[in-house]
Amino acid sequence: MPPARHHAAWRELIDDMAHAADQIDRIRSAPDNQPEPDATRVRHLQLWPYVLAWAERSFIISGLAEQHRPTGPPLAPEEQQFWTDLALAAWRRGDLDADDVWYSADNELITVAHLVEHGDQTVVVLAGELGSEQMRVLGHYDTVLEAVEASPPPLPAGVLRPDFSPFAPQAPAAEAPVAKLVRQVEEAQHTGDVYMALLDAVDDSGFSRGPLPRLADLLNRAATFADALETKQGQRSAARLSILARQLGAVREEIESAMEALGAGVLPPHRTPRPVFHITPTPPAPTPSAVPAAPQAPGTARRR
Repeated sequence: MPPARHHAAWRELIDDMAHAADQIDRIRSAPDNQPEPDATRVRHLQLWPYVLAWAERSFIISGLAEQHRPTGPPLAPEEQQFWTDLALAAWRRGDLDADDVWYSADNELITVAHLVEHGDQTVVVLAGELGSEQMRVLGHYDTVLEAVEASPPPLPAGVLRPDFSPFAPQAPAAEAPVAKLVRQVEEAQHTGDVYMALLDAVDDSGFSRGPLPRLADLLNRAATFADALETKQGQRSAARLSILARQLGAVREEIESAMEALGAGVLPPHRTPRPVFHITPTPPAPTPSAVPAAPQAPGTARRR
């Protein structure tokens, strides 16, 4: 394969998984020193770290195994320039819809996209970031399956955090879903109940973090992911997501100010629950002439 900066890390991963495979074989072949079912339970506990490593990282090996397959013939220079100009024009007018994207062994971004021209759709394979000067068409096909089979095979995709373990057990978090907070407000009669619901929504302490800080975390993580794509589009999206995360901080401050301003209050008694079985007809609303004028509150008379 062409030289690349990730090869050393891949070799370390492959060595690590080879070690895990050896340990799995050793544990499964070792004689049991305990009666069943204790022996099986102990064996499973011993196997778990090595099986987990394979579950989380085997995509590297499976991706490398698929690298050695034939690709479609290259386009002639004139044909490639013609289709590249078409793709760039379609990109500018919003008629180039990406279907799949990956990196090739040459560390080039490959995109399978639908190109719409005069109402007709053609599946094109592009190299380089969409819309950039380096973008060029590698081939054009009738179906996505044909395009994928003729394209440079995909490299195993990267991860955002090298220490992230998708199958690791997670500590339980006492988070309050938004639906539960909405119901808490619907059931509220005193301002204190609404205050607590809003507090739970914006709280940013420990395991009791509310949905708003968690949403800010989500936007920040998404911004990190977009920036890690190392593309111009990704960088623009990362900047927008970071700004939105900061704006959520301002929204949180506004919510805290509004909930503090609620003060002590209770819903007026005329807001009675609706009967379930005995529905009485609603009386007609009085005409404007029949409504007596409200007495003027003291101290509100305008000075002449």
